[in-house]
Amino acid sequence: MKTGPHKYTGAAVYFSSGTGNSYRTARWFAESCRDRGIPTLIVPVDQGDPSYEISSSHHLVALSCPTHGFMPPWSVIKFLFRMPKRKGIHFLCIPTRGSFFIGPLKIPGAAGLASFLPALILLFKGYSPRGAVSFDMPVNMTFLHPALTPQHARKVVTAARKKADRYFPLFFRKKSLWLTRNNLYELLWALPLLYFFPLFPLLYLIVGKFFMGKIMFANIRCKGCGVCAESCPTGALVMKGGKKKRPYWRYNCEACLRCLNCCPNHAVEAGHSWAAVLWTLGISLAAGSALYTWLTKFIPQLQSIRNWWTVELLDALFYYPVIIIAYFLFFHLIRFKIPNQIFTYSSLERLFGQYKEPDTSFKDLTRKAVLKPFPHPDKEALFHKPRQE
Repeated sequence: MKTGPHKYTGAAVYFSSGTGNSYRTARWFAESCRDRGIPTLIVPVDQGDPSYEISSSHHLVALSCPTHGFMPPWSVIKFLFRMPKRKGIHFLCIPTRGSFFIGPLKIPGAAGLASFLPALILLFKGYSPRGAVSFDMPVNMTFLHPALTPQHARKVVTAARKKADRYFPLFFRKKSLWLTRNNLYELLWALPLLYFFPLFPLLYLIVGKFFMGKIMFANIRCKGCGVCAESCPTGALVMKGGKKKRPYWRYNCEACLRCLNCCPNHAVEAGHSWAAVLWTLGISLAAGSALYTWLTKFIPQLQSIRNWWTVELLDALFYYPVIIIAYFLFFHLIRFKIPNQIFTYSSLERLFGQYKEPDTSFKDLTRKAVLKPFPHPDKEALFHKPRQE
């Protein structure tokens, strides 16, 4: 088959998704590829093997992921660094951002660096980044705020679908989605963030992400089924506790909230009263300010860059061991009924509810899928590992 410089023979669409938002946008793009006769593979990031899935110079690669602190999730960043070097392969970034309502007014989210950092990483690996388009999807951090009503969630998803119908055909016509109003909007968020708060993304990764995972716990409704641990995309959940095992959140939790929003028994909660205790304990024991003062005696130049952000980075040295030890004690304490009930009834989770993207099933988030164009082509050589000689 003859292929020009933009005739794609296959597409690999990777996604990272806790509750279905990023899966849905990945699916829309994959369907757009399929409708143009391109065999397409949809792959969860945690199951990806790009050395085999990106095997031709005429393949197209796309990535859909949520925005965490104006950045891609840490697991996605690590995945991008693991991707093989490929010269000239086109790449499209499709981040999602949380949108919500204040009365009848829909408030858009912002992806910021999540729109541009993946393209920059892959540019150094030889890929040809062809743009980014970010999508407003329903906010899903339901341990911080109430879930959107089904009606509001459907409105946000419907608007995102219409945006996909505008932008994805434009990509296939122009082979670029850089010079758009969408990306101008993201730049207006990303550049001031880097200028005024240059350490915010790093601080979020090493403190915020870690802290959010350590406020999660299983309430008295937990049956120890292990579904949450089996489906965790980062492997951050393990079942511990002897005869009656319960989920234990490890340091690599990324607060994707698949466990909270997909638990069949509604047993996963955020301990809001426990979060207050943990935050107070961490602040009271942190000594970043004192350590910074001591360091300036030996490196006076450090005083010129002393600010809230640099001190917080040093505080992280104290946060980590304090939070790890405190959470270990908390995990064993809530195995008893009365302490568990205290933290359960002081949680706001029963008011916040659960969220799952309306058209996404639990199986969609945990398996690869192949979308074949019509009529079905021979796909023996596509997306498959070569046979051993």
